[in-house]
Amino acid sequence: MMHKGMLWIAAAALMGSLALTTPASAQDSELQGFTVNAGIFYPSKGSVRDATEDIWFSVDLGYKFQTSEPTESGYYYDLGASVGYKGAGDFYYIPVHLTFTGYLNEQFFYRAGAGVGFPKDDDAAFSYAIEFGYNFSAGTTPIALTIGYAGIQRDDVNGFTVGLRFQF
Repeated sequence: MMHKGMLWIAAAALMGSLALTTPASAQDSELQGFTVNAGIFYPSKGSVRDATEDIWFSVDLGYKFQTSEPTESGYYYDLGASVGYKGAGDFYYIPVHLTFTGYLNEQFFYRAGAGVGFPKDDDAAFSYAIEFGYNFSAGTTPIALTIGYAGIQRDDVNGFTVGLRFQF
């Protein structure tokens, strides 16, 4: 039951951080800072794939609550939070992360996240993710291709991710 309590605490902290930053970003006519990244998760351990499925579904909802000023070279970064789902069949985990996204230029970016993962039928554990992305669409809904590596310390469920990221 410990993991349900931790999930509620993490969800409350995430919602609180979003609530504190929403009024300021609502005044901005540009993008509001939400991202959705949907794709696949491929577990790196054969034993995990044998016990579940080879390819899992992966989705993350993120929100940026602070953006830096760009440097002369065009580099800037966002600080944010995300909540996701990675799973197949009866096995899944829900990562809740604080994120750092660095933009090298308009096309290339990287994102690192760390926090707590909540696996089904187990206690919460450290969770992490790192991904690299390429924006191939600009405008009202930028679209990016992302590749990365994510995991949770419990049960050694780690693997590769590939997804499409939409920003709105």
